[in-house]
Amino acid sequence: MSLIAGLLVLAVFIVTLLLIMSERVNDTATALMGFGVSATIVFFLDEEHPTFATYASGIGWDVIVFVAAMMIIVSVVASSGFFQYVAIIMALRTFGNPRKIFYYFMVLVFIISLLFDPLPTMLIVSAFTVEVCNAIDVDFRPYLMTEAVVAGLASMPTPIGSVTNLVIVYIAEIPVGLMFIVMFPLSIILFLATLLYMRRKYANVIEDHQERDMTELFAIDPNVTIRSKQDLVISLIGMFVLVLGLILLPEQTAMLALVVAGALLILSRDRAKDLLRRLSWDTVFFLLGLMGIVQGLVVTKMIDGLAVGLQWLSTNNAFLAMFLMIFVSGGLMSPVDAKAVGILLAPAAKGLSTAVSLSLVAGTNAGGYVVPFGDAPNMVVVSICEKNLKPLSWSEFNRVVIPLGLVHLAICFVYLALVSLLLT
Repeated sequence: MSLIAGLLVLAVFIVTLLLIMSERVNDTATALMGFGVSATIVFFLDEEHPTFATYASGIGWDVIVFVAAMMIIVSVVASSGFFQYVAIIMALRTFGNPRKIFYYFMVLVFIISLLFDPLPTMLIVSAFTVEVCNAIDVDFRPYLMTEAVVAGLASMPTPIGSVTNLVIVYIAEIPVGLMFIVMFPLSIILFLATLLYMRRKYANVIEDHQERDMTELFAIDPNVTIRSKQDLVISLIGMFVLVLGLILLPEQTAMLALVVAGALLILSRDRAKDLLRRLSWDTVFFLLGLMGIVQGLVVTKMIDGLAVGLQWLSTNNAFLAMFLMIFVSGGLMSPVDAKAVGILLAPAAKGLSTAVSLSLVAGTNAGGYVVPFGDAPNMVVVSICEKNLKPLSWSEFNRVVIPLGLVHLAICFVYLALVSLLLT
């Protein structure tokens, strides 16, 4: 009966993903419904008949709490206007040179993405990118597309770089310090490859040496981006404490994030309610729903079967295991939400070699831009372009980014294969 229950839960998971991909139903509602159906199947068909309380106790609640806390922290930091201030200062230092602006902005996006999920990163940087590019009369679309790619690849080294990383790190029990040491050089390599590719692809925009009227650029006052100096100081202190805690107590990051988030809300005073209302709570419940479905696969031992298969493959041919982790999660399954892929495969990756587990991190992060249609940061790019009367079609986005994404997957495989050889 447990096998039947497991197969039915697997069917629920597949149907849920297909419904989400169809974009005809609400993602969060579908995931929560799948959670409820999976728990019901397990209760009636599993041999142990676990109650819902027992079933739900196995879900990674620390991951969910960490995601919610990070959303609060990001909301406070973003509202302070700090990154917008830095970007405008950097733009003014370039004196309107499109190539320098391109390099400066991409470095800034890279740094932000080490700390924030690609979606809030793009929400933070897209507005000032358009403003600065319009001020010097340069097409902002290549800049936004490059930023979306950089936001994805730069999130690889840290668990707080993306929600997917959080899930994989917690469930697969990947050492945070080792993850950063291994993945940061890879992110740098992918970053440099991206800059080279996009510079050549859009040389007519980025390499434009035409003299420009700097009046509009210098008319931008960076100080207006700082909405509150108190929020700015509080935000910087909060991020410092969080990063320090991540280094010193990597196993307790959820607890630290909750403390920092609570402190930031208390110090925000009257703005706390508004900050909480603006959070993407649907992301938290979407994550809960998917983890609830996967819990059914764990209870019915279906994940154990997948883990045994991956363990056998990793032992007999680690390179093939890494290849599949990277190209399945980042290629074949890239149209599926990366969080769903991470939640499904992370339990099976637990106990595997470091290089194989990190291959899942690399694949899921790159999957956001390998096939870019529908992923939230890319949707921000397309909507911003349309809003500013310079539409960017999905066909053009895909034509530019898919070849770059495939090259990134190949680089990831070669790099992690070398890491595997060094670690053995």
